[in-house]
This record gives sequence, structure tokens and C-alpha cells, in this order.
Amino acid sequence: MLPLFLAIFTVVMSLISMAELRKGLAFASRGVEVSGEVLDRAEKRVRRDDRWETDYYLTVRYDAQGRVMEKRRKVLKRVYEASDIGSTRRVRYLPEKPETVEFEIGSTLASGKMMRWLSLALGIATLAALWWKGGRAVDAIRARKFGASQWVTVTGIREIKHKNGRSYQLQWTNSDFTTGSSLTAGREATFAPYPPGTKIEVFRGAKGHMWWVGDVGPRNAAATVPSVGKS
Repeated sequence: MLPLFLAIFTVVMSLISMAELRKGLAFASRGVEVSGEVLDRAEKRVRRDDRWETDYYLTVRYDAQGRVMEKRRKVLKRVYEASDIGSTRRVRYLPEKPETVEFEIGSTLASGKMMRWLSLALGIATLAALWWKGGRAVDAIRARKFGASQWVTVTGIREIKHKNGRSYQLQWTNSDFTTGSSLTAGREATFAPYPPGTKIEVFRGAKGHMWWVGDVGPRNAAATVPSVGKS
């Protein structure tokens, strides 16, 4: 799920950054700078990621080729604090779309560049997650085919709390007291047939990781080491 989430987020961020860069370049090449008057200031308390934050807004009136425009925009705190009601500030609008305006000149292009770098970082993170997930999948497959098989003892179920819910893992220990755990499941009932003390089969991966047969599937009855045909 993580690689898929990162991939989707990367695509979305890339599209947004491209749009911001395009708009920023339009402001830089065709934008018209004028003096605007600050008509109103407002603060809004919002809850994000389980904490309260403050958003800041300005309403500015400006003349765009004979048309009087009034626009409300979210701004940075420093811009908000430097803009008293009745004061003037330089704004920039697009002549073909006078309602498209920057309250801080150059901010759109700067935002697009920042988001481009963020998209690049997300892309690298996506590749790293795919490599990690792929490596684990290969290790699990090889363990099922060629890894040493052993029986371990279930010690309990681990509950993992997430922001949007919970997941569960079956935990166990072997004869030398090395512990291991299954892949996560969305319901605790998945592991109900395996109370503490139950013996379950696991396969050893190349680096010693224990893979539960309930996650990777049972080993085929056929020999795991390919036989050499007679010549």
C-alpha cells in the first residue's frame, strides 16, 4: 500500500507543481504590477493533523485595466502582519485573467519550484519503497521454496494503532527465543484460530527473517531443489 500511496501522491504533486510553475512563468512574463489597497484582514483557526493552526487572509482591491477588482487570498503570516487595513501593497495580475492575482510578487513561481523539488523527493521515496517491498516479496518467495522450515510457538497478537484505524500481527518465538511476527491484518479475528501456545510453521529467509506459512502459503510437495535430468 505504501508504494501505491506514494506513487499517487507523487503524480498529484507533480501535476500541481507543473500548474504552479506554468502560472508563475505567466506572471513573470506577462504579469502587470499595480498598487492595491488592503480592505480587510482575517484570521481563521483550523485543525490539521490533530493540532490547531491559524490561516491568514487578506482582501485587496486593485485596478486592472479600468476594472476594479476585489480578491481575498490566503497569505503567509509575515505578509498578513505587514498589511494593515487601508495600506497599499504591490500586487500582480494576468492581463488576460485579471482575477488571477499575486498578493506577493513572485510567490507563485517560488511555490512551483518548491513543489517540484518535493515531487522529486517523493519520486525517490516511491522508488525506495518499491525496492524495499520488492526485496521483501522476493525473500518471502525464496523462503517458501528453499528456506529452512521450523515450528514456532505463538505468544500473542500485537495491536498497531494508526491514525485511521488499527491493524494486527501474530507474534511468536522459537526454541532459541528469537521472536517474529506475521504480516499485518485489518481484523484481529484473522488470528483467532492461533491462540498463545499454538505451534505454527515458518520458513527462514536468506537473512534469517521468519515468514509464516499463513502469509506466504504452504510449500509445494515437490522437491524444492531442482533435479538434474539424466543425459
